Amino acid sequence: MSTRSVTLMQGVQALLGNRAFLRLLLAFVLNGLANAIPATLFLYFVSDRLDAPSMRGPLLFLYFICGIVGVPLAAWAARIVGKHRAWCYAMGVACLVFAFSGFLDRGDVGPFAAICGFTGLLLGFDLALPASIQADVVDIDTATSGSQRTGIYFAAWSLATKFSLALAVGLVFPILQLSGFNTQAQGQSGALALHVLSTLYAWLPIAFKLAAIGIMWNFPLDEAAQHKLRQNIERSQKSRASSKTERFAYPDVSE
Repeated sequence: MSTRSVTLMQGVQALLGNRAFLRLLLAFVLNGLANAIPATLFLYFVSDRLDAPSMRGPLLFLYFICGIVGVPLAAWAARIVGKHRAWCYAMGVACLVFAFSGFLDRGDVGPFAAICGFTGLLLGFDLALPASIQADVVDIDTATSGSQRTGIYFAAWSLATKFSLALAVGLVFPILQLSGFNTQAQGQSGALALHVLSTLYAWLPIAFKLAAIGIMWNFPLDEAAQHKLRQNIERSQKSRASSKTERFAYPDVSE
């Protein structure tokens, strides 16, 4: 497999020419934004909306522990229905579950803990499946170009992750400020500001997740298509290896 270096422009052209990757990347950014918004507002939601600042640590711990448990669950679901459909189902269920957090009020720590645990399991799907689909999509470029340019794709993937986080911060904090939410002192925000906080935390991410589902639902690279890609790549590798062997073969001097 060729590992020749490419220029920045060649790398950009390779990315832009891989439509499946661009489609996946857009869905990943939208879903990343949907996850980054609650992550940005979590401490404020627990402290001000639920009035339970002492539970911030335990609830975060519960969420991420369930996320780890969710990774093998995601792998199992992907074997049953395929990677992109499993991811779509997980995002859809996450929307349904997370919507209830918008109705929570002061003292509703128990229901919110249940939401954290369930959505934490679904986080495992976000952690495992998009990256796995990305690895499959890179095979499209490998099969087309005959070169291994994985680094370009992973660089774009990393940039998209940072972009989602930055966009979430730039989106929600100006809105909170306009609503009069006080980020400096717990319990000093009015009813309108707390309502805006709940809306941003619970319901705004749903719009982005639904958009990601719409993009990924009929994603063209399923298990059968991926299997054909791998066969083409392996045949190409064998052909090049055979060509090199013939090119550098020593002449027969036995006679």
